[in-house]
Amino acid sequence: MGLCVALMCAASLSACSPPRREVEADIVRRIRFEGNGGWFSDHNDLQLRAPMSQRQSPPFTFTFPFMYFTQPSPLDLPSIEADGRRIAVWYAHHGWFDAQFLGWEIRRARARSEGRAGVVDLIGHVEPGETSVIRELKVTTDREDKAVTTLVRATLGNAAIREGDVFNLEYVQKTRQQLQDAFQDHGEAYAKATVSVHAWPSEKVVDITYSVDPGIRARFGQVVIEGLKEVETEVALDSLTFLYADPTHPGQPSDVFSLKALRASQQRLYETGLFSLVNVEPVLDDPTNPLVPIRVELHEAKFRRFRVGGGVAFDYFTLRPQISTEFHDVRLGGSKLQLDLTASGGAIIGVVRDDDQKGLPTFLTGAAELRLNYPWLLHRKLGLSGGALARNDLQFGSLPYWSLSADFGMRYAFTPRFSINLGPKFEYFKYYSLTSEEKDATRLQFGPSFNSDNYRLLSFDVGLRYDRRDDILSPHRGSYWAADIRQSIPIPDFSGRGFEEGFLYARVDAEVRAWFPFRLSDKARRLPFVLGGRAHARVVLPQRGLDAPVPYPDLAFLGGPNSLRGFRTNQVGPYDLVCSYANGRPSPPHNNGQSYEVNRTYLPEGGRFAIEGSGELRYDWAYGLSFALFGDVGALAGQFSDLRGPASGVLRYGGGVGLRYATPIGPIRIDIGLRPLFAEDTQGPQSSWACNSIDRLPRAYDLASSTRAARQAIADGDPNNRIPPLAINLFLAIGEAF
Repeated sequence: MGLCVALMCAASLSACSPPRREVEADIVRRIRFEGNGGWFSDHNDLQLRAPMSQRQSPPFTFTFPFMYFTQPSPLDLPSIEADGRRIAVWYAHHGWFDAQFLGWEIRRARARSEGRAGVVDLIGHVEPGETSVIRELKVTTDREDKAVTTLVRATLGNAAIREGDVFNLEYVQKTRQQLQDAFQDHGEAYAKATVSVHAWPSEKVVDITYSVDPGIRARFGQVVIEGLKEVETEVALDSLTFLYADPTHPGQPSDVFSLKALRASQQRLYETGLFSLVNVEPVLDDPTNPLVPIRVELHEAKFRRFRVGGGVAFDYFTLRPQISTEFHDVRLGGSKLQLDLTASGGAIIGVVRDDDQKGLPTFLTGAAELRLNYPWLLHRKLGLSGGALARNDLQFGSLPYWSLSADFGMRYAFTPRFSINLGPKFEYFKYYSLTSEEKDATRLQFGPSFNSDNYRLLSFDVGLRYDRRDDILSPHRGSYWAADIRQSIPIPDFSGRGFEEGFLYARVDAEVRAWFPFRLSDKARRLPFVLGGRAHARVVLPQRGLDAPVPYPDLAFLGGPNSLRGFRTNQVGPYDLVCSYANGRPSPPHNNGQSYEVNRTYLPEGGRFAIEGSGELRYDWAYGLSFALFGDVGALAGQFSDLRGPASGVLRYGGGVGLRYATPIGPIRIDIGLRPLFAEDTQGPQSSWACNSIDRLPRAYDLASSTRAARQAIADGDPNNRIPPLAINLFLAIGEAF
């Protein structure tokens, strides 16, 4: 058996030879430069390596076991000679007209031997000289009027390059394209922009002149759809965001030509899920035609898709592995109906002990959802959807439950940016595996008149959305407005106690977000800073008196990666403690000193009124990285009157720093939240149920109570207990905080 394993290992290693046995000459380990700028300059090593054809070997090329899976880069002398010229040209294109490439130095790291390649490092020597700046930047057009002047001034205000900047050919061409696009976005479909550059190397200045020929005013002409096989032409036409000239309706007006409308239409066609390739472009063959034909090239996608994925979430106290599946059919049975089936399953595994006596239990979770959508009414302005969801989980990581829900909704888009969603929803929600103490404790969350472990809720929901973000994944400018209203409809419970036992309340959510790009210097060539802000409020209004029960999940909660980032998710404000014992509640003196098993359930109380605001300053650096500085403030109260006057009892605040890395699915975000300590950190539970005095310990995951001794000191009210001055939270997430 051992011999077989040895032979298999030898065979596998022989298929992947170490890199020094694959190359006969020399291997380039790394490439660096001397005489250029440092890492944060405009001509660092990474930037100078970009135009080169000679590459350095990947990291860990000579490290076991990575050496068997990496491809080394052999030294190519003719290529590096040409690369020297490329680097000199690169410098000239970036404002260093006097730059000189002095040559390469080859430093040997490992000697060449029989059967083994040598290893070398390349060091390029450069002498950049002084940079040249833009002395004059002007725009000339064939038509001088107020509209053209305003358009040019607005475009140059956000241009890639400006007067006083260091010359950069890439930014010069980008600004030319910005000017041309600006005219084409305002009806000048045939606009052409050209640029002339006059450099004065002895004076270290450059003059740039842009010439724009606006052409004639134009509107959208006839639309030609190409590439359809099974999808109906009407489906593609309904996804267009502009009015076009229709030969079947000669008198129908069309919209003024706009590149933005073409891009928005392309995005809407992608969103249907019917197409894998979409190209929407104008046909500009005849500059005298005021009706620009539009060609739409489409490639139909696979209408059915099945995916399987998984992941693990870890927050130091629990490990949550999960696997998920998804089936998506955008043409169910050949119709226009869309089907989505999703299912997931996993577990919540306690990996840190709750106290010195027992660990957090393992809990299995799962969910399954079915949804049907029909988005094709009124030229895609009106869509209908319905679905059902079954879920088994832990509520706020504490109470086990299972729920069934069903909803029917209608979405109407007044414009591509403004829409309304409305429809009824039914939920059946049941807590299970609760002790009698935990069942009684649910009254703390629902209200004193609630005395069940399940409820049914029928509601009518309305949602309004107005979205002016430039990018939904990582906004830099624009705003987002949202309002959600839920009105419950009382229904009798299964015991037949009548409608008076059902929930009757209204819940209102309102939110606004905004982003503003800016530069610190008027001479900066881009807008690297983004100032963002968010304000959110939730109000829950019981309509049978202030003490009437309200569903626990519909209360207001604060804290988390998209809320107050100095707090763990939903853990702002007071909380309650429920104790249950494995062999019944021990009597004092606590089972005569013998050990016993106690399970503590911590339930955040939440509130019926909440308001929060966040501000964030983001700096977009380079290579997809950006840095953020943020501050959060909020208030959570059980009654509206608690928000009046001094708010020291309900006000919460904090701040922190963050790092983002851009990806196609949104930025990967790391936020470190800092905050002072509040009552929930230093006072422990607001109230407790069925707990012996020695078991009334604060939560283990509050920083102030991270050890049993500290928790016991807080529970005993010891004024001399040592409590850290600050609480720190670390969040890792995908997507911006708001």
